Amino acid sequence: MATCPRLVGAGQADLNKQVLRATRQRPRSWHKEGELPMREAKLVPPSTESDDDRSSLQSRLAETFARDTPNPAVCVADGFGVRVGIDRGRLVVSDGLGTHRRERRYSRATHGLSRLVVLSAAGTVGLDALRWCAGAGVGVVVLDPFGGELHLTSGGVGNDDPRLRRAQALAMATPAGLEATRYLIGLKLHGQASVAQSRIGHLDAVDTILRLRDELDVTETLEQIRHLEAIAANVYWNAWSSIEVPFVRKDVPRVPDHWRCFEGRRSAVNAGTARSATDPANALLNYGYRLLEAEGRIACLAVGLDPGLGILHADLKGRDSMVLDVMEAVRPAVDGFVLDLVGARPLMKTDFAEARRGVLRVLPPLSHRIAEAMPSWATALGPVVEQVARILSTSSAYDFSVPSVLTRDKHKAAARRRVGVAAQSAGNASVRPGPNPGGIASRAKQRQRPQPASGTAIPMPICRGCGAELPVEGPSRRPRRLWCDACLPQTLKERDERLSQGGRATAERVRAATGTLPSHDAVAQARRRESNRRHTLAKLAWEAEHGEPPDPEWYLANVAPKLSDVSLPAIAAATGISTSAASKFRRGLRVPAPRHWPALASLVGAEVAAIEQTATRPT
Repeated sequence: MATCPRLVGAGQADLNKQVLRATRQRPRSWHKEGELPMREAKLVPPSTESDDDRSSLQSRLAETFARDTPNPAVCVADGFGVRVGIDRGRLVVSDGLGTHRRERRYSRATHGLSRLVVLSAAGTVGLDALRWCAGAGVGVVVLDPFGGELHLTSGGVGNDDPRLRRAQALAMATPAGLEATRYLIGLKLHGQASVAQSRIGHLDAVDTILRLRDELDVTETLEQIRHLEAIAANVYWNAWSSIEVPFVRKDVPRVPDHWRCFEGRRSAVNAGTARSATDPANALLNYGYRLLEAEGRIACLAVGLDPGLGILHADLKGRDSMVLDVMEAVRPAVDGFVLDLVGARPLMKTDFAEARRGVLRVLPPLSHRIAEAMPSWATALGPVVEQVARILSTSSAYDFSVPSVLTRDKHKAAARRRVGVAAQSAGNASVRPGPNPGGIASRAKQRQRPQPASGTAIPMPICRGCGAELPVEGPSRRPRRLWCDACLPQTLKERDERLSQGGRATAERVRAATGTLPSHDAVAQARRRESNRRHTLAKLAWEAEHGEPPDPEWYLANVAPKLSDVSLPAIAAATGISTSAASKFRRGLRVPAPRHWPALASLVGAEVAAIEQTATRPT
């Protein structure tokens, strides 16, 4: 029987027993495809430090394992007792933490998967499941959730060509290896300049990185390329020093100061390396790079490159140097994703687990949502790996070509050529070249593997105050607001107080300079006199037309309670008053003049005729 990894924290022995007991429980009921069975339990991970953390993380675990990932192209399996197998010809993925369990089933023809990511150290992945995924074109990635090691990557059938591997092994001593390295580092520097300009706005860093990129064309050795890349990295990461890592309001006083800033691409416990991250920004970068490394290994094996025979990175035991080489070109995509993440949503203390030495690890559900970006990174990595393979093939003594198994560009070009030849032979000028020459409409059937989205949505929009998940609307999956219902009233109150304090401070500064408050100068007094004159004339005209004013009790009973559901701009537009006065009416601080009652009654759906009856009622 497989044992559970040692858990650190209070109540460790009891919690280990609960986890071991939970991993023996297997949901045996049958479910239709897409249904997610779940059984509730009270199991709290040991990394929490307070009751608030326990309750918050408990609810987030329930939400995480109660539903599938929003991206249908990625299946993330996490927790203890993970099982990936085959049942009646369908892929079955069972995962969860404790008794928060879920089960997902996929058919061969309609699975819709691109990646299966297993983030677990306890469970089984069957050989029949690997064979099923290989036949269906689903890449399998198994990561250690504690140390981040890459245990397994499995993709489709690759291009097994020893001529390409021989050229790759000799690339460090051939011009093709130098050209491939220039190509990769050139893409990396271009991406870093783009990130520094669009996400950070550091124009000096952009100019320096672009100048270094131009110098790549005159480099003659790999050492010169490494030197330029190191200088650009220093400039690039120094530009990140202005980045602030936001946390939800309740967690700001509970997290260390170094968590809320970026102090460089380094670790506080391992000097000279960026691994063993001790702050959230580096932890997110390391986790994204690890997922990108898995994509790079799958891409190299698919094209026919040996993952371990690098050019820019030296050969080391147990390291995929070629994967690290091709990763360099797409690292800025991960950097941009992390910057978009910390800029669009605040983080939570429970998004990370801190080990005894201070090393951070990304926790679910945030880790699940980041893994959903893998298809977009694979799309960016595909043409890079194929181009590197084509460059290396030019130094081979054999005459061979590299297939486009990742981008399928050669297949598309061949289809266009066949259609073009057929159109020319038929003499039909209306036939367009391309895979769909006649413009035939799609049959609208479900694709086996959907195309990845062009942009990666920011995962899990949460409240900036308490971290509660916010509902998203529309195809962009963006929330309409930044605060939940519980935090919004307090936030509005604090905003009003800040505005009031700022207004009073500005008024005092004006009085100190001119000797008069802005609301008491000649211009303000003239505007008030004109406004009062208009309101008095309107009041006298309404009383002359309607006679005795109506009973205020009718307004307080039928109109005032319903104004809370009407927006301030709607009240101001219907009555012709300011939004400040409309706010006083809606909060019940003032009773509006009777001439405004018909308009307000129409807004709330009250009987307007009842106003006339109350006006003729004897007092």
